[in-house]
Amino acid sequence: MKESNDSIPNYPGTSIRMIPGDVLYSHKTALSSLVVGHSGIVGEDFYIYHVNKWGKKGHADRMPIYLSRHKSGEKLTVLRASHSNHAINAAKWAKQNIESVESYYYTRDLNDLTKNYCSKFVWQAFYFGSEGKVDLTGHRLHVASKYYIMPAQIYHNLEKIGVFDYDIRVK
Repeated sequence: MKESNDSIPNYPGTSIRMIPGDVLYSHKTALSSLVVGHSGIVGEDFYIYHVNKWGKKGHADRMPIYLSRHKSGEKLTVLRASHSNHAINAAKWAKQNIESVESYYYTRDLNDLTKNYCSKFVWQAFYFGSEGKVDLTGHRLHVASKYYIMPAQIYHNLEKIGVFDYDIRVK
């Protein structure tokens, strides 16, 4: 059964509807990241799937929890893929594979799910969810590539839909 538009939430303080496969990108050093920027992907259930160094490494957070992992005043950009079928498949893949993440570790092994970090996990969601058709870096990478996936690469290769602020959230 398909959900009605009334049951699809908006991003906090905006009229922008959340769509499975959207990527949330934070621009500053977040509590959820060791580097500048952080990325997570919206699942079909509107949870945000992401990897960080705190607690268990693979997270499935509702929006208020996801926002609490960022600094007050931090801006988050909503990024969207041009092909909705790739986005929905990435969202499904993220939900199915978030539990595979065992450690927060920067590795260039793009095939490794267990050692992971935020932007690599988002890249993997699109890559594996599209059966290798989507490389969010624009470099035509594949799983045999040895490459670090940085949040800014994802930011520059998806459409910017809008921005919202951590402080706007409903309390």
